[in-house]
Amino acid sequence: MRISTGLRRLLAALALIAIVVSGIGIAAVMVFGDVQVPSAQHTEAPRPPALPQARVPTADEFVIKVVVTDQACEPGGGCRYTYNIEPRYLGLHPLPETPFTVFYEVVGGNEPQPGEFTVHNEQAQILSNVVVEGPPDATLSANVVRVAG
Repeated sequence: MRISTGLRRLLAALALIAIVVSGIGIAAVMVFGDVQVPSAQHTEAPRPPALPQARVPTADEFVIKVVVTDQACEPGGGCRYTYNIEPRYLGLHPLPETPFTVFYEVVGGNEPQPGEFTVHNEQAQILSNVVVEGPPDATLSANVVRVAG
């Protein structure tokens, strides 16, 4: 079967028109297809992340370092250690504005020595130059017992 020249030209022209029209359509979809105007009824403003609430911390949220500032040992064996503490808050929430008290004990001396400090407005009121008796070469450390607020 033989197709006439006129019919071939007509089919070629139709194919060329179809290619041009589909190219224009694809380009229009690529340029304008992603542009959507959201309606005001269906959109919500993004909410900022919730800030942690201030609360009295737990004993696990504190670490206390004991710094020995002086040591006086008797020739017979016993020593007197003078120390300061350096508390550090490890919690992730803000501290409350109301005062709270951290109770701890220093161990490593002859007997555990209780201590406490109060925190108010993120400032700790700490006793300094505290004395404890212990064996020579004692290693002092502190354990937080509880927090009351």
